[in-house]
Amino acid sequence: MPDWEPLYPLVVYGVIAVAIAALLWLARRISVAPKSTNPLLLMLRAVVMLGLVSLLLNPIDRRETVLPPRPPAVALLVDCSQSMGLGQGESRIDQVKRTIGSVTQGIQKEREIRFPMFRFGSRLAKVPGLSELSATDDASLLSDALQKLPSRVADHQTQAVVLFSDGAVDKTDQLVELATAYRELGIPVHAMLPQQRDLRGDIAITELSVPPRVAKGDQATIRAVIESRGYENERAIVSIRPANRPQSSPLASLPITLTEGATSCELVVTADPALGELAIDIPVDAGEAVAKNNRVPFQLTEKDRTLKVLYMEGTSAQESRWLQNALHADSDIKCVAMTVNNQYAQRPSLQRIDDPYRGFPTTRAELFQYDVVICSDISFQAFTPEQIDWTVELVDRRGGGFVMIGGFTSFGAGGWDRTPWEGLIPFDMTGRRDFLNQGFQVVVPEQAESHPIWNLFDDPARNRAALAAMPPFGGTNLISRVKPAATLLGQTRTPLARVGVMPVFACESFGRGRTFAMSTDTTYGWGSRFEREWGEGDNRYYQKFWRNVVRWLAENSQASQKRLTLRADQVIYSPEESIQLVVEAFDKDFKPTTKYRVTAQLVASPAEEASPTDGIDQPAGSDSTPVTLDAKPTAEHYTASIPAALPGASDDRSSPMQTAYLVVDAWQADQKVASGSLEIQLLHRSDEWLRPQAKPERLQTVVEAGGGRMIASNEDLDALLRSFDVAPGEVLIHKLPLWDHWILWTLLLSVLTLEWVLRRRGVQHT
Repeated sequence: MPDWEPLYPLVVYGVIAVAIAALLWLARRISVAPKSTNPLLLMLRAVVMLGLVSLLLNPIDRRETVLPPRPPAVALLVDCSQSMGLGQGESRIDQVKRTIGSVTQGIQKEREIRFPMFRFGSRLAKVPGLSELSATDDASLLSDALQKLPSRVADHQTQAVVLFSDGAVDKTDQLVELATAYRELGIPVHAMLPQQRDLRGDIAITELSVPPRVAKGDQATIRAVIESRGYENERAIVSIRPANRPQSSPLASLPITLTEGATSCELVVTADPALGELAIDIPVDAGEAVAKNNRVPFQLTEKDRTLKVLYMEGTSAQESRWLQNALHADSDIKCVAMTVNNQYAQRPSLQRIDDPYRGFPTTRAELFQYDVVICSDISFQAFTPEQIDWTVELVDRRGGGFVMIGGFTSFGAGGWDRTPWEGLIPFDMTGRRDFLNQGFQVVVPEQAESHPIWNLFDDPARNRAALAAMPPFGGTNLISRVKPAATLLGQTRTPLARVGVMPVFACESFGRGRTFAMSTDTTYGWGSRFEREWGEGDNRYYQKFWRNVVRWLAENSQASQKRLTLRADQVIYSPEESIQLVVEAFDKDFKPTTKYRVTAQLVASPAEEASPTDGIDQPAGSDSTPVTLDAKPTAEHYTASIPAALPGASDDRSSPMQTAYLVVDAWQADQKVASGSLEIQLLHRSDEWLRPQAKPERLQTVVEAGGGRMIASNEDLDALLRSFDVAPGEVLIHKLPLWDHWILWTLLLSVLTLEWVLRRRGVQHT
């Protein structure tokens, strides 16, 4: 049966019916032709009129379609901020992934239910699966996620939202307001906190500095910065061990007192390539948020050649053997000894002991092959002005070392206060051109005993005893004082005539290199006992002392990196910072040049290099682009500002620290003429790492406003998700007006046609 949906009130239709009946009656009464009163014609006309009236009643053909039942949907909202990556053993995010996987898979095997999954942190995003969840965002903007989520689940099937978070979310008034809006929509907000034991805070190694190159036996100073939160005034031990043997005895250790912030420390280890990769570590506390940042592996880069020392001795060729033998006791040190033909001549001539026809290097390139230059009791007239300038450049720009030893022609007595070498020497020689033949004993200040030069033994007590056993000296050059920037390493135990207590040993940094000076002699005369007797019935302490001096001086030497020198403004960078890089290039004659094309690139592995074709192609395994440095001809170097951010494929923001390498290449046309690299560290600094404590009270506020509840266990989550019933299928109603059907209009036209035919036939008969 059709449904009727009248377009007008029923009384209208009654009036129309009466009007039609009256019209038909009136037509019959006033008709004069016999055909007009024919009952058949009147009946046909009545049928047509009644049909039209029926159409005004709007008959409707109504049909229903029942759709299949609809499965429920529960939106899973997972916090992917960096604080979710915290935790010892299993991180918070890993626990959430395990919980979601085990509970949802079990339910979906038994019934049909959908779990659309979303991650939030700095932004909201839908994820296809658990593998896409990682704790990498440096913020936890829950209010923004709740505001945007409804547009992502606007299918009217979402029956609840389950939030997985540690509660370290943005604390705004919007959270309560947004959660209340969800409750009014009939979508309660539930929350589940990862089951982690309480975290006190975190201890992390956030900075690490190692020497650029070391040789076997070097005393390498490792500098680190320890940042801590929640462990103020507690003691900890920083240690260095072989990276592949974390349980072995430490090579160096240092107890420190933690502060609520950064603590700097220095450890000294003896370089040994046989140890391989090393690691600096600090014990993991039971309440720490992250364990991986308590241990940082590093590599002491071995020098690719032995150290070369140029030793010039004015006393005699025979006396030079003491220091030369001391250095040659280390197979990684090669010492070339020189002497003068006449120490007190107006212009003495230097000559090599092993080859008298060769003297002091006559070119810059030849001199730059040496790491350390030692000048003992030789006047400045033995050198050309260019040779003196090259020596300053060796220290200042090439990171080499320089030593001046006392004697009758050393320091002010040798006229060195009037030369550029005056700047190298850590003693102030102003107004002093004299010397003193008076015996004295040297004492090492307590604060200087830990300096690498005095490191004769690892045992502090034994080392102190060895320093105290230093034999007396027979005389010294007189000096005014130690320069303000220099370090005093030793002084006379008692006052000397005309000067009082006077410095004897000192060192300082000069440009990129280092210098050392001793006001007394190390050979026959003033230093006879020093070179022969400082030891245990021998001169072993003397020999170790000179090896320490040379290795400390050569720590920054660039003799092994002949064509490129690199330096950055920092060692540790945050990804939003820029690396300020300065590169110096040298031609084949070791002269500074800016004629090369120099490129630099930040890569995750030092093996990645720029393409040799044009310097801007991408290396294998990287999607970063090399940067071409700007040449500064007046400054004789290149500069660049390089973003401290690895390519997206290499950058691991789930780790607070990542090692990267700055690879620099110098090109002449399409040929690479030099290459070098710097190791740097990228830190992802954010409050997410520094404030690791969970905040369940914030989640409690959200669920109370959202009409949900806190979920305490996997069983509770399983019960909640099973409580949502399948919704009955939706009923679709289709309505089709019957007056819009061709059969009806065909009938009406047929009746009208029949009435017309009958009426015409009646007319013909008349």
